[in-house]
Amino acid sequence: MNLTRPLMISAALVAASAALGAWAYGQLPEHALVAIHFNAQGQPNGFAGKARAFAILPVVGAAVLALLAVLPRLRGQKGLEASQGPYGLMLVGVSAVMLVSQAALVAHALNGAVDVLRLVFVAVGALFAVLGNVLGKVRHNFVFGVRTPWTLMNETVWDKTNRFTGRLMFAAGLVLILAALLAPNSAMLVGVMIACASVPALAGVVYSWAIFPKAPTA
Repeated sequence: MNLTRPLMISAALVAASAALGAWAYGQLPEHALVAIHFNAQGQPNGFAGKARAFAILPVVGAAVLALLAVLPRLRGQKGLEASQGPYGLMLVGVSAVMLVSQAALVAHALNGAVDVLRLVFVAVGALFAVLGNVLGKVRHNFVFGVRTPWTLMNETVWDKTNRFTGRLMFAAGLVLILAALLAPNSAMLVGVMIACASVPALAGVVYSWAIFPKAPTA
């Protein structure tokens, strides 16, 4: 599986996140504290020095990217060759969300009125929608997709479950984007986020279990 192009794009996004943090570091006073954690009301409740605060997301992004790059080699590439496009899209999408999150932290550090949760959740919603749109194209594998005992045992169950879950994930992404833009308060937005992340996943598990007994076997 050739992931050179998405890896290069993802690496550039991680580098941009690091560069943005370095720029913000120079804009703040020497002993400035930067908000790095926010409660359900959207208020900051965790802080760190500016060096640590702006290094967290680039370091985590680089680590996640490295893991996703080597995971196919560790778990085998059966089915992944035919899923190269969606897998590469996931690499880029995750790195893009990390960059948006870094930008939100920087914006809040420079202007405390910036709503970090809304910015981040718009990006997460977009990622859900994009990945949900291609999830049905992911072929049977042990790395990427809706992996339940029933999907891993039967390729027909895999295909149907990923198409079903992908549609739900796409809809959940759109709902999350709208909530991030329109929800009257952050507490409601966090609730919507939890629902959008959990409902497609749980529904996919139940669906794969329900259709498995009637699915044709190889």
